[in-house]
Amino acid sequence: QNLSSMMNSVMEYGTGQGARFGVPAAGKTGTSDDSRDAMFMGFTRQLVGTVWLGNDDNSPMKGITGGSYPASIWREVM
Repeated sequence: QNLSSMMNSVMEYGTGQGARFGVPAAGKTGTSDDSRDAMFMGFTRQLVGTVWLGNDDNSPMKGITGGSYPASIWREVM
């Protein structure tokens, strides 16, 4: 399996399902320790984009993961 195929699986079956928007795409979610940072990075044939969420003071966020708000924001922008 190649890297693009594995990253597509993240969106089809894994933590990035919230980023799907009807065109072939691949992506990766990420959440740091204590949910201080949450991100989603993904690409299509035409575009690439990254969404990062975190607090300026490095405090933890409650209930935010890369597959939640970052994936949804990425979907809307793409």
